[in-house]
Amino acid sequence: MKFRIKKYPRGYVVEVKKQRRYLLFFKKDYWTHFISVAGIDSTPWYFKSYTAAKEELLSKVKWETFDNSIKDERLRQILIKEQNKK
Repeated sequence: MKFRIKKYPRGYVVEVKKQRRYLLFFKKDYWTHFISVAGIDSTPWYFKSYTAAKEELLSKVKWETFDNSIKDERLRQILIKEQNKK
């Protein structure tokens, strides 16, 4: 995933690069906000400073990675238990 922090008149927004498929073989890249207002996914969160946006991006990526690793670990433990039962 590619990220960028872009300045808008209201403040800084953390954006992520995504791809949209059209037709069969073609892809189009577009940028969309990564951090949104609580409860409203269509509205980006505006930060007052660049450093605040950068810190929040790093924190969110860290916690998503941590959450995914916990889920992977739980799945691995479940699979090991099922294998031991057989």
